[in-house]
Amino acid sequence: MAPVLASLLILAGLGIFARVMSLRIRPLLFARKDVRWDDPAQRTEKLLLYGFGQKRMPTKPERPAGAAHIWIFAAFIVAQLGTLTSFGLAYDPGFHLPFLSHEALLGQGYLFAKDLVDLLGTAGCAVFLWYRLVQKKERLTLSWEGVFILCMILGVLWSDVLIDAAILAKSAGEVPWYLPISGRVAAWFLYGMTPATAAAVITAGVLVHIAIVMAFLNFLPLGKHFHILTGLPTVFFQRLSPQGQLSKLDLENSEKFGVAKLPDLSWKEVLDTYSCTECGRCQTYCPTYVTGKPLTHKEVNRAIRHHAQEVAESMPLPLQQLLRSLNRIQPVAGGHANGHSNGHSDAPSGATTHGMQLSAEFLEKLPPLVGEGGVLPDETIWACTTCGWCEQACPVFIEQLPRIVDMRRNLVLMESRFPEEAARVFKGMEGQGNPWGMGSNRRAEWCADLDIPVAASLAPEELQKFEYLFFVGCAGSFDERQKKVSRALVKILRAAQVSFCILGEEETCNGDSARRLGNEYLFQALAQQNVETLNRYGLKKIITQCPHCFNTLANEYPQFGGHFKVLHHSEVIAQLVEDGRLKPGAAVLSGEVTYHDSCYLARHNGISEAPRQSLIALGIKVKEMDRNRTETFCCGAGGGRMWLEETLGERINQNRVNEAAATLGGKGTIATSCPFCLTMIKDGIGETGRSEQMEAKDIAELVAQTLP
Repeated sequence: MAPVLASLLILAGLGIFARVMSLRIRPLLFARKDVRWDDPAQRTEKLLLYGFGQKRMPTKPERPAGAAHIWIFAAFIVAQLGTLTSFGLAYDPGFHLPFLSHEALLGQGYLFAKDLVDLLGTAGCAVFLWYRLVQKKERLTLSWEGVFILCMILGVLWSDVLIDAAILAKSAGEVPWYLPISGRVAAWFLYGMTPATAAAVITAGVLVHIAIVMAFLNFLPLGKHFHILTGLPTVFFQRLSPQGQLSKLDLENSEKFGVAKLPDLSWKEVLDTYSCTECGRCQTYCPTYVTGKPLTHKEVNRAIRHHAQEVAESMPLPLQQLLRSLNRIQPVAGGHANGHSNGHSDAPSGATTHGMQLSAEFLEKLPPLVGEGGVLPDETIWACTTCGWCEQACPVFIEQLPRIVDMRRNLVLMESRFPEEAARVFKGMEGQGNPWGMGSNRRAEWCADLDIPVAASLAPEELQKFEYLFFVGCAGSFDERQKKVSRALVKILRAAQVSFCILGEEETCNGDSARRLGNEYLFQALAQQNVETLNRYGLKKIITQCPHCFNTLANEYPQFGGHFKVLHHSEVIAQLVEDGRLKPGAAVLSGEVTYHDSCYLARHNGISEAPRQSLIALGIKVKEMDRNRTETFCCGAGGGRMWLEETLGERINQNRVNEAAATLGGKGTIATSCPFCLTMIKDGIGETGRSEQMEAKDIAELVAQTLP
């Protein structure tokens, strides 16, 4: 059945594919090393759930598109067996895979399933062709490439149907139950053919199928559909650490920090760019994209991928280095921790921070990833609020935030290039332990009349009697608006007879903004100071009112030896109500209430019900905005953006306030559970001229108002 022509097609296709893949692999080989093969059991579980199970596909707000993708994916997986059969038929007209013949019961079940998924895959392709050619969905990268690939998939599926139909027509038998689609194609179009003609159709179908598969295989590494090959490995090698945790830099043993050029990216970060489908899910609720800022993570991935493809042309294929790397090599100092999870700076024995080594001359010629003459402009890197929507929405777990922050780290620590406003924030944190630069000796002024126990004034045996330490945070200590929330929380805890103390002047900034703005040196100094203080007093249960404090203490302080049970104040309030220790009254408000989820509480840490339970305890029926819980919309203050001017596009906080106003009918209360969110929402209400109709309040204030 044309074995010579089939062999030529296969050998030519595989030869070209090997050449293209050698170019795609090179940037991975020269990238920074990153340990991603730990905990294989958990990784396999996630691969089955999110890779083969496609769990993230049919999620809000892309359920129809997700369902269509699942149909195509199922058809594509099943079609692989059909492709193997087609390859075999090119050499043996009676070929079939073991146990999958037409006579075998298992084979009949397989053929029945294959016919059905071919139809489902066709329906999925039709949905995406509709999106691309008719509806022209904004989030999609509308190009001929997407249409071409969909047509190729249809070609693979229907050439397979044609082969089965022609085999049936050759036998001239009745249409069997297990070929509901192929059988009807045969009955409608092919029955009545002579056996010789049917054999010719089979041969043509096999050759066409092989040609499409080989063309398809070679086209994949050239564009965004490379994810068909790299997507499942990207899911398997996903980060297992908390989403809110960034890597810890080895500041003492390194000369370079962050990501400056392509080889500074880890191999996983390069693989991420290969796996980006440009589906645009990361844009749907991205605050920068929605409000017209110069950042879309899809375009960042595409820009870096194109750059990697261009650079690969001049990269050597390091066969000699690969062979040499099989030997045990002493660790090479570098600017990153060895792994993805705990961020410890001790690399495992035999590992190097960087992969294969490029020559100094080659590295010197490479353009920077960020800045003039580089791959990305500065504004793109500084626009990100690190809200995490892009990572939550991505079906293949592309890690956008660590890469963005690493680029900022390089700009701050190596080039001293950062927004002017950030300099004042860094100075305030470094000198006074807070971003406003207010005197550190004023940190406890907010509670001067409340007689709250301070850890430093207590004997060790007295300290152990306290149930919690209240980590107040910078906003709760210095910001006039947030001080009211701190006092409200104190009122709640005392009403529930909860024993607690504070650090007072010994508390310093948690360092969240410094780290996410790229100043890892400052963050580590603040983190180490806080961890030493907290460990000295031995209080392991901590209450925070700020999700950024919560995330940093819970997820990032373990990198510095700080292991605490951290609770957000919404969790404490909800638990106190459930236990019967707190009995708030009914809230008396002038309008309805909606709740704004903080990104660092709901999305990064999965806490979305506790704040609502606190409001429900007051008799409040929360009117939900469309974007809520883990699908929340950022207030615009995360990632250190609280301290930077927002001059491009629509203001993010105004976009969120407009949504809240529409939800409330223009009048009511926006409840919050974050100091940054409270500030941004309050400002957004004023900026949009709604101060008389709407107000922003923390849930602690609403609860405290009902207490005697």
